[in-house]
Amino acid sequence: MPESGVSSYRWVVMSTWMIAHVWAFILVESLGFLLPSMREELGLSPVQEGWLGASARISTVFLAIPSSWLFSRFRPKTLTTVTLIAGSIFTLLQGWAPVYAILFIGRFLTGISGVVREPARTLLTKQWMQAKEVVLVNAIMGFLFGVAGVAFILTPVLLKLFDDSWRNTLYLFGGISLVLTVAWLVLGKERTTPEYAAELRSQERIPIGRILKYKELWLVGMGMFGIGVNFSAAGTFWPSFMLDTYDVSLTASASLVSIMAATAAVAGLGVGFMVSRTGKRKLVLWLTGIIMSLASVGMLWTGSYSELVLLSLGRGLAWGFFPVMMTMPFELPEIKTREIAVAAAFLQTATILGAVVGPVLAGSLQQATGDLRMALLVTSVWPAALTVGALLLPRKWNELTVEQRTLDN
Repeated sequence: MPESGVSSYRWVVMSTWMIAHVWAFILVESLGFLLPSMREELGLSPVQEGWLGASARISTVFLAIPSSWLFSRFRPKTLTTVTLIAGSIFTLLQGWAPVYAILFIGRFLTGISGVVREPARTLLTKQWMQAKEVVLVNAIMGFLFGVAGVAFILTPVLLKLFDDSWRNTLYLFGGISLVLTVAWLVLGKERTTPEYAAELRSQERIPIGRILKYKELWLVGMGMFGIGVNFSAAGTFWPSFMLDTYDVSLTASASLVSIMAATAAVAGLGVGFMVSRTGKRKLVLWLTGIIMSLASVGMLWTGSYSELVLLSLGRGLAWGFFPVMMTMPFELPEIKTREIAVAAAFLQTATILGAVVGPVLAGSLQQATGDLRMALLVTSVWPAALTVGALLLPRKWNELTVEQRTLDN
């Protein structure tokens, strides 16, 4: 049963926040399908394309940790509302952009709105959810990311509908973002208990050095850097590679990404329930690195749709690790509420740093060698870093915590 004073409305609050936040993910990650028409209109070079792929994430590298400390002081509903409105405006700015520089700035500012919003997730989770529900909340968020990935198939469909106009596609995306902002204004609520308020007051200062002493963060962060390199480079360049090399249409590539995302959604829920009952965190993480690397490499060497479907299913299964990674900050020994936000921001920073490096590295390698397959091959093996990090984690991370055992009993 929920704690006293906690109703089932907690799921409405968290689901509304997650849907709005995940939609922002679609806005950023749909670039790979918009890029061919952008390239044709704006005359982009591979290096410019790489930096455009990194642009929405650059701010996260520098702002995730300090903003998690600063903005965890704010009321999460207000913080979410302001950043959703800003993200919508910046998306519309991208659609209007007459030159590359303004397009880059629009994506950069969209990234800032997303990273500033992140502390609200931690605060709302602490306000509304029981400790044993955290991994399930994160599993649901992973599921929604998977559903969002399925929506990628709509991007090439919209491009065709709008006569290959990436601008009109972005205008529609920005309008949907505004609708989700209104939904949050109506449905989003806070639950501030005296205990929660007292804990926040006791944390006026957060010693960053104390948080960075957790070696678990560094090990998983190393792996998340590798995941980011792979995911971002492929998201930016893989659709173009398949179109140019195997004549696989953007619609077909989008359907493969959707298959991967749908699989990831189901796998994430399954992993979330499994880990909440049995532990086995290390097992999930080290399998993720191996499977994701092998599947990513395989998708560079075939134009067979059936084979690509099988490889996409493999990549999707590998993404089932997501709730394990997101839950780790909540389970660090003796960590406090605002410190959780900073620890989560550390893992986010590691991921986004990899996501910045990925497309820039791939674009630079392509421009230097003229070989996009080789560039993507280099960025495809980086998820193996998560396997290395997982193997070095303490044994306890493959077991249920004492608190979870107590709650389950």
